[in-house]
Amino acid sequence: MAEQSDSTKTDILGSRLRNCLVTILELQDEIERTHLGLALQSEFTILREAVKQIEYVCVEEQDVCRIEAATGRFLAELKENFNRAAVNSDSSARLLQ
Repeated sequence: MAEQSDSTKTDILGSRLRNCLVTILELQDEIERTHLGLALQSEFTILREAVKQIEYVCVEEQDVCRIEAATGRFLAELKENFNRAAVNSDSSARLLQ
């Protein structure tokens, strides 16, 4: 019975890790439209490969928690940058009118 719970825990941790990576990859098109796009191209390639290999990776709860926290910080920074870009875009559009 313990094996099944260990296996289930591993599956859950893998799913949580996959969710983090896929969330970032889903934003790739948006990110590539920014000044960060070129700089992060190789990182997106690495993330896509990591998603393919998730089932072979052994991770601990603390590792997944750190990755989830880092993903949250990354998303918050992106949101801040996108909001700033939208404000700058609105200001530029008003100046052109």
